[in-house]
Amino acid sequence: MRATFYLMQKGLLLHDRLDLVINMLCQACQQTEALVHLTTQLPGAEPGTEGMQHFCKQCADAYFASTPGMNSARDLICLSDFYRAKLFDLLETSHPEAFDNHDTEACHRGSEVMRRFLRQHLERENIEVNEDGFKMLCSDFFCSHHFYARVDEHKNKEL
Repeated sequence: MRATFYLMQKGLLLHDRLDLVINMLCQACQQTEALVHLTTQLPGAEPGTEGMQHFCKQCADAYFASTPGMNSARDLICLSDFYRAKLFDLLETSHPEAFDNHDTEACHRGSEVMRRFLRQHLERENIEVNEDGFKMLCSDFFCSHHFYARVDEHKNKEL
């Protein structure tokens, strides 16, 4: 099963499909606005068959802590601003397609390119992290506002 999660912060949409879930209540507590949106898809499943869950931050933390493979400390480590900017510069030069997010398929392709790119650079620099650590770094690398700001810059250069 592949799981991805998106966190909306201060109204900033981090994924093109999240416009459908603004002002939604948490499905667990039914009290607080859902800010964490989890998409799950089974391997080999048809596109469009993914399941979505919507949580407030507190219920999401409880869900991640009690679900195998989900780490409640998912934001514990991150890339430094300097290192992240350096990686974005290298990525833009070698794989500009990673910044193409015009549709869902392009987002998936870009995510895979970025995941391989990040793993290669960490290995090249002898930076060892376990799988949970790598997921945290991936989240910081291409699920953060830094990435979406870079996407906007890349689009403006193309115009």
